[in-house]
Amino acid sequence: MKILQQSFGVYQTHCYVVDLPQGQFIIDPGEDAHQWVIAHCQKPIAILNTHGHFDHIWDNAKLQEHFEDIPLICHKLDAFLLQSDVFSLGLTPSRPTLLVESYKASQTLTLGGVEVTFHHFPGHTPGCCMIEIDGHIFSGDFIFYRSIGRSDFAYSNPDDMRESLLRFESLQDIAAMPLYPGHGEQTIARDEQANVKFWLTRI
Repeated sequence: MKILQQSFGVYQTHCYVVDLPQGQFIIDPGEDAHQWVIAHCQKPIAILNTHGHFDHIWDNAKLQEHFEDIPLICHKLDAFLLQSDVFSLGLTPSRPTLLVESYKASQTLTLGGVEVTFHHFPGHTPGCCMIEIDGHIFSGDFIFYRSIGRSDFAYSNPDDMRESLLRFESLQDIAAMPLYPGHGEQTIARDEQANVKFWLTRI
């Protein structure tokens, strides 16, 4: 497996292309990411959104137009953030074609012969997820290197964030996995699990 990363937009949001023998997964295509994604995806399997904030989904619609036959997948509780420009920023709405249904739990989908697990951790957004592919975690804006996502935005929920952090801390089966966040540098899940108690005091 090869993981390609490029940062886009004013918030330098990471877009990832996960390149496997079966094809490529596109994770969080932000503003102006589409040309880079197209150049690195000869056999795309799906577009995956960790959550619905505009800087992670901005180029969903352009990629849906270019790759007509692949699914766009997000958690059902964040679908509204894709389907309309809720923050009035000029976002072109996109249409999720497959919705993750799990609630504060994990759901595994088989896409192109590859198992993809969505771990639902609401708080930053209602449908915020970490996405696990082949022993690698893409954490979006839930967990960063030595930090966590904010829970004071519109549609955020600090109580959900506290519960999500406790569940994240307890997941020992992912502890050794590398974690690729939506912003900043890569880390290891167990290193951030060790910081949960500190962050709980700051929410």
